[in-house]
Amino acid sequence: MVFIHGGCFFEGTGTPFLYGGDFFAEHGVVFVGINYRLSVEGFLCLGIKEAPGNAGLKDQVAALRWIRDNINAFGGDPDNVTLFGESAGAVSISFLLLSPSVRGLFSKVILQSGSSLSPWGLQHDPIKTASTIALEFGHNSTDPHEIYEALSKRNADDLINAIKYSERKNWITAETLFVPCVEKEIAGVEPIITDFPTEIIKTGNYTKVPMIIGFNDNEGLFFVAKDYGRSLKEVDTAETLQPDLVFPNTAAKNLTVEKIEKHYFSSGKEELIMDMVDLYSDVHFKYPSVLVSELYSRTSDQPIFYYLFKYSGLINVAKTLSQFIGADGAAHADELFYMFRPYALPMVAAKTFEALMMERLTTLWTNFAKYSDPTPRTSRLLPIKWRPSRERIPRALVIDREFTTAPMWHEHTLRLWNDIYSQFRRRKYEFGRYKRRNSTRECCDRTPYTSV
Repeated sequence: MVFIHGGCFFEGTGTPFLYGGDFFAEHGVVFVGINYRLSVEGFLCLGIKEAPGNAGLKDQVAALRWIRDNINAFGGDPDNVTLFGESAGAVSISFLLLSPSVRGLFSKVILQSGSSLSPWGLQHDPIKTASTIALEFGHNSTDPHEIYEALSKRNADDLINAIKYSERKNWITAETLFVPCVEKEIAGVEPIITDFPTEIIKTGNYTKVPMIIGFNDNEGLFFVAKDYGRSLKEVDTAETLQPDLVFPNTAAKNLTVEKIEKHYFSSGKEELIMDMVDLYSDVHFKYPSVLVSELYSRTSDQPIFYYLFKYSGLINVAKTLSQFIGADGAAHADELFYMFRPYALPMVAAKTFEALMMERLTTLWTNFAKYSDPTPRTSRLLPIKWRPSRERIPRALVIDREFTTAPMWHEHTLRLWNDIYSQFRRRKYEFGRYKRRNSTRECCDRTPYTSV
């Protein structure tokens, strides 16, 4: 099992400091955590041979090739490799699925809170992003060769310190955030992707493997805390419009703002912070995941298992750091410390519900890695049969104190974002001419066991 860490492609590490794989290894799998270049060093995309783009993704490909060639020596099977990643790690895997460079290097994937359709997951104007940094060093140019020359003279500290997030809200989609890009075809350079994700998926020319796709119920808590704190009484909805939306005129933009306000901020409540959490959760994580899974289900016959993580416990670290301790559910990245042993933190005491949740999650994930089925059999630990789903609104396994099932998405919210993105996405995504594969209506069958 190969884990690709998150961090908005700007920060993070795959080391045991945060992501010790001990609990996975206890289930008889070989765990591998990898690092890759980040930020401007990993995702400077100038469309020239010196900086074609996606160096960080190419680091991941190099790691997978090393694993293919060497994992036998560690007791692993190069023909049974599961990729799993969270946030930017899930976005990375979503791009790797589309790349001819990685065919045959993995056989299953788990996408936790991220997809290639996330509004923060793709540079739409990489020259502008790079020129913004070059301007910090006194170079006002949009010529890629001049930008490269200016940046190549600077050390890593200079480059990172020059990256300043915009003062406007939504720092997750700031213009100076270096993330993956669609590469130009350059002689002698092996690209990751050379077309927009939906264009590749619609052709069916991508790696088709069994998948787990899911997210946490209150993903937006972590990011809303950064942008607004813990209280919000007035909202400028136009601030929340994402950079992957382009409007033909002011009237279209204003109408879109009105639709979003009506959907999220029309309750009449004085306190709007949790409404903003819902908006952030939907636009950054939930809708992109549902949309990409819809495309996968139309073009692949491989099973897709859906989950919604809602558990709120003592080691929901991201929610605690956000100071939304009293809020229900799970924030972005809250599931991670129920899977990994972070060497930077103390061990969780045995015989607590947190320890039980760790055992449940790592059993589900390692079962999938071993058998392509997270619940090959039911048990007292896992008293539910988790089935793949192909419905337009798929049934998801709800991971909470008790296992239940629920629709992955609310119909009215799906209609809102489908309407907005079908009109104004920078690259429109067409769905009508694709027929759905055979449908599996039920997600899960319960057995009479009780949770222990």
